[in-house]
Amino acid sequence: MPTPPMLDLTRAQEFAVQAGQLRELVVTFEQSLAQEMANIQAGLAAEDALKVEYALHALKGFMPLFAAEPLSQAMTDLYQSSREQPLDEVIPKFTALVPNLNLLLAEVRTWLAPL
Repeated sequence: MPTPPMLDLTRAQEFAVQAGQLRELVVTFEQSLAQEMANIQAGLAAEDALKVEYALHALKGFMPLFAAEPLSQAMTDLYQSSREQPLDEVIPKFTALVPNLNLLLAEVRTWLAPL
């Protein structure tokens, strides 16, 4: 069974009223997604719960514009967990999402490539 797409630009297109704006939004998202994933990995490695929470907050904020609903909701849930649970309980939840986040990043880069 094929994996459903992680990228969903439906909501982002509502913000892109002028030609070229959608691409600008997606470029910014690609940079932010890569950076925040790196920040989370660094925060986990350093056992810095606050760094992880901040990065998850950033991801949670823009994920609904660019990601399919299941991944967007999973990110919102993960952020909430990071605020309520110890870091050692958040780590496996984040680790479980990494393949989907990497797939999302790959889909974003594929979308950007021909433009």
